[in-house]
This record gives sequence, structure tokens and C-alpha cells, in this order.
Amino acid sequence: MSWFLLALGSAFCVATSDYLIKRHFSDRPTPELVLLRWAGMVPASLVILAVHPWPRVGPEFWPTIGLILPAEVIATFLYLRAIQVSPLALTQPFLAFTPLFALLSGWLILGELPNGPGLVGVLLLAAGAYGLNLHQVRRGWKGPLWAIAREPGSWMMLIVGAIYAYTAVMGRRAILAADPWFMAGVYPLAVGGSVALVLLVSGRLTWGWLRRPWPALAVSLSVSGLLLGHVLAISLVQAAYMLSVKRTSLLFAMLYGGLLLGEERLGQHLLAGLLLVAGSAIILLWG
Repeated sequence: MSWFLLALGSAFCVATSDYLIKRHFSDRPTPELVLLRWAGMVPASLVILAVHPWPRVGPEFWPTIGLILPAEVIATFLYLRAIQVSPLALTQPFLAFTPLFALLSGWLILGELPNGPGLVGVLLLAAGAYGLNLHQVRRGWKGPLWAIAREPGSWMMLIVGAIYAYTAVMGRRAILAADPWFMAGVYPLAVGGSVALVLLVSGRLTWGWLRRPWPALAVSLSVSGLLLGHVLAISLVQAAYMLSVKRTSLLFAMLYGGLLLGEERLGQHLLAGLLLVAGSAIILLWG
């Protein structure tokens, strides 16, 4: 199977898990959703650790994992809360801004200015974000921008995108100290265990999602699929190519929202989503 189909399958699984969580578990407390998402990856992680030979792990691996974990937990809480309170079409698309935040960090920290294609990608991201709420232009040209600020899921997911720019860099550092398969086996267990520990200490560890076994199983299969597709694809091609294809998850999320959840303006959102995917891909590949 080609890396393209694997990355596309991973993107589909991302959107599917988001749809299932919103459709079947939005009424549950957000901490339960976080635990559900990471617990769903545990079976796949255990299989990976059981069948794939363990590499020689460099000394940087575990300290790097320790630096990523708090950010990952915060990002997951914000991610799932955004899905709970806002339409999928106005949340998932803002993950396309992760490459932009990485570009900005390079400029602010290292003084690296974006090249021509990078600037084109930035403009496409801006146009896509503006287009998501284009109908608000009747309130003036600032209307679509104010709509983003008023939609809690949108600005929450922008924060998630910024956090993911950090975790992506640190994640690559951890992979270089081991390998992608070992990272895929260990990381979900580490994050899931950390989430469970935090919830236990804070007295918020609940298991209500287990009373809906079939939707929970479907979520588990989806997040396991996204994990396996991600690792298989990234083992076959450069990460930038894989992530460019995986960003199509926002289009799948829009289709789920419009066709199955009754979210409005599907055509408008898809056109804006195409701009966001294009902008993200250009920054990843050439920015």
C-alpha cells in the first residue's frame, strides 16, 4: 500500500474519531473524552510494542517525552472541548495553521523569514480562515474575523494548532532518539497514563463512556487506524509529504458535519477547506 493511501486513511480516521466523539459523547464531561481518545489507542500501541523489535533508545528519548506530555494533555483537552461546543466545520480546519505557527517560531526565534512559497501558503491560510465565515461579510469586512473570535471551538483549535507546532518538533526529536514504531507504541501509553493519573488525583476520573461500548469501540478502531496509518506512511516518505495529505482530515470532518450532523453551508466550508489544505501543504513542502 502506498504512503499516500496510508496518509489519506489516517486523515479519514482522524475525522471519523472526531465525528464519533461529537455524535455519541458530547454530553459527557470533557475529561472522559480525553481518556476515551487515548485509551482507544492502547490496544494498537501494545500490539506495536509486542511485534516490532525495540530499537536502541538514546538518552534524549525519555526526557523529551517528559517535556511533550504536559503540552499534549492540554492540547487534547482543548481539542475535544472545541469539538463538543462548536461545529466540526469550524474547529478541525484550524489545525491547518500548525505549519504556520512553526514558520512563525522560526522567524521569531531564529530570524528565518519565510520564502516566496511560504508567503503564498500564509495567504491561502488567511483566505481559507476568512472563507469559513464568509457569510458574515454582510456585517462588514471584519465580520468573518469577529466570527472566529466569537466561536469558542475555533479559537480553542487555533491554540491547539500552536501547541502542536511545539509537540511536532519535540516529537521528531524523540523519534530520532529511537524510531517511529517505538514512539507510536510508547507515546499513547505515556499520554493516556498521564491523563488517567491527573484525573485520578483531581477526583475526576470517571468511566461513563464505557456504558456506550459500541461507539467507544468505534472510536478505538478509528484512533488505532489513525495511529497505524500515520506511522506506516511516515516510515515510507518524508514527514512533510505525509502531513500534507493527512491535513485533508479537515475536509472529511466538514463532510461528516454537513452530511451527518446537519451543519450548514457545506459548500462554502469545503471551498474554504481546500484553501486551508493547499496553504498548509505549501508551507510544509516549500515554506
